[in-house]
Amino acid sequence: MAHQIECGKYTVERIPYAEEQQELVTEDVFIARIAPLQTSRILQFAGKSLPKLDGIEHVKRVKRDTRAGNTNGLLVVLCQCKYLDRSQFDAVVQDTEWADLEILVVKVPSNPPYTSAQFEQWSQVWPVTYRPPLNLKKPEFSSDEKGYVEMCLQAAMQMKSNAADTENRACAVVMGKLQTRKIVAQAADTTLESGHPLRHAVMNCIALVADREVARLAADPIDDNNTGESNNVPVKRSHELCEDRDVGGYLCEGLDVFAVREPCVMCTMALVHSRIGRLFFVEQSHSGGISRYAMHSHKALNHNFTAFVCHLS
Repeated sequence: MAHQIECGKYTVERIPYAEEQQELVTEDVFIARIAPLQTSRILQFAGKSLPKLDGIEHVKRVKRDTRAGNTNGLLVVLCQCKYLDRSQFDAVVQDTEWADLEILVVKVPSNPPYTSAQFEQWSQVWPVTYRPPLNLKKPEFSSDEKGYVEMCLQAAMQMKSNAADTENRACAVVMGKLQTRKIVAQAADTTLESGHPLRHAVMNCIALVADREVARLAADPIDDNNTGESNNVPVKRSHELCEDRDVGGYLCEGLDVFAVREPCVMCTMALVHSRIGRLFFVEQSHSGGISRYAMHSHKALNHNFTAFVCHLS
């Protein structure tokens, strides 16, 4: 279910993470019917003699056997079928105390559930564990934060309007800092004016933040003892102690980005590397870094952020 927040003239809607939209995918596993007193021994056997479970740690190893008339029996997951076929499995268990067990092949969820609805659906197939992600909490903005979001979006839209009167493409980006409710940097696309294909609005805005940080460091140089500290505060931690800093250890760490148009793949990756906090944009793009590739929540990337699409109310 989409989470929407009214911010003045704009309705802000959080874009779901890719995991929230995943469908149920299953794979086959070998299971055995056992008595409760056999549980510990057969799990020890599986751990020593069978391939370890790979990527399905969310699947519970043991569940109650619900066959009619069976009130004490258990079903235990032994290994995944993709690593052993039935003849190979039988060869492993023959001449052991488990050779006469009833062995079945059943399906279990391949991926861990990300939402409570997925958890309920997945559990109908086979019991799974579920840890609600912290980033799935419904976003709540204070009245001040709503005003800040509207102000930054309006500033980006005004820049777009101004750019439309020049040779620049009508695309603009504003970066803001939630803690101070102030705009840190703003820039328009200058690819046509400069003749440089990389002068997108996001890249220009990041460059402004970088220039500002270079100037700050020049005014407050690293100490003469080469300890990597400025005023006895490590540069990567100085944002924790200094409220007037615009950025943290990474270039745009924790900053909010407000874009007229959804950033392209190149610009979205630059935002990932810069460790932004949140992204708001008005115009979606089918080839954008968020809509097409869900780069704000991609597992392979070492930073994720929350993305919102904004509609004029």
